[in-house]
Amino acid sequence: MIDFNGIGPQGSIGAGIVPPESMVVVRLHIQMPPQGRIGSAVELTRSKNSSTEFLNTELEVVEGQFKGAKIYHRFNVAGAVTPGQKKAVDIAMKQLCAILEVSRRITPDDASPQATEARRVHSWSDFEGMSFPIKVGCEASNTPKKNDPAHYFVNNTLVKVITMADSEFASLSQPPFELISALPVPEFPVDGSASAPAQQSWGAPQAQPASAQTQAWGAPAAQQTPPPPTAAPSPTGSAAPSWAQPASAQQAAGDSVPF
Repeated sequence: MIDFNGIGPQGSIGAGIVPPESMVVVRLHIQMPPQGRIGSAVELTRSKNSSTEFLNTELEVVEGQFKGAKIYHRFNVAGAVTPGQKKAVDIAMKQLCAILEVSRRITPDDASPQATEARRVHSWSDFEGMSFPIKVGCEASNTPKKNDPAHYFVNNTLVKVITMADSEFASLSQPPFELISALPVPEFPVDGSASAPAQQSWGAPQAQPASAQTQAWGAPAAQQTPPPPTAAPSPTGSAAPSWAQPASAQQAAGDSVPF
């Protein structure tokens, strides 16, 4: 006998594209390099076309209506030679530092000895499984849609890691663990002329100052107003959201990667 009692309702297969400028919680998984492309560390992949090395990752949405959606992101971390490559490495290292701070529940401005120690990892593998909120974007893939060859598929991208210092962090730390924008997913014609959304992000009139914006978080047509910006919660004694990793920092030993 095969008992299906207690299985629960089915979910949707294929979470779809997250609207641009939405904020969701993701979990990082490292995609290990194939043989022949292992870089200066076992987790780093050597580029086919340059001297750079990157941490190849899959960011899986773990909460909310887009749970299961995957965003593929490369963090360029080594081998930079040109100014453009060096800029890419600088951006990636700042993003990884923000991920570390969120995972270990420290604020970006915390300069205490404990926070300094928490910004060190033993190896790139320490990032495996870390969960954190991000702001997403949309970009065209290199492949036209099968059912619409005149347009490219749309991929989500990592725009920013949301830290404890950001006003949206409190909302993303409680159900439904997401802030979905009202912007439509853009279309990218094969001829390269992408269609731009007709409205500003969050549905706010451009004339309003940032502090007075009324932001639409997606959901029903009725707009919601996010909580006002507040000071980042103290890492000491603060309750971590259900998606967060333990706040305790690992002790550095031997070679470490400082942030």
